[in-house]
Amino acid sequence: MKPTQISILMVGHDAHLLETRQWVLEGLGYRVLTIQHQTELDRIPLTPEIALIVLCHTLSAKERANAIAHASSRWPGVQKVALVGRNSKDPGEVLGQVRHALDGRLLSMVSELVGYAASSPCSHTY
Repeated sequence: MKPTQISILMVGHDAHLLETRQWVLEGLGYRVLTIQHQTELDRIPLTPEIALIVLCHTLSAKERANAIAHASSRWPGVQKVALVGRNSKDPGEVLGQVRHALDGRLLSMVSELVGYAASSPCSHTY
């Protein structure tokens, strides 16, 4: 891991969605960790700090709130994004200030909240 690499934690129940998003974000130079169960949160080292937690639309409102509370206690400055489905009218009440984004806006939301990652071997200039 590069010393300036930004760490992102993604939480959701769909392994395929998590893996796809992880691949895209890692390709942009971010360090990405994924978990499917909240019990796995305690296994993530406190350092390097998690800069952003991304909550998948596959989580219930209660699961989102619990994940945010737990992550915020471990990494007090963590930013939060809840992904919502296209037809979702209300993503549910969550704790703290959480941005809501469709999957298509995920990349712009990540860079807006935590900055751009260092270039990676996977990033290319054409």
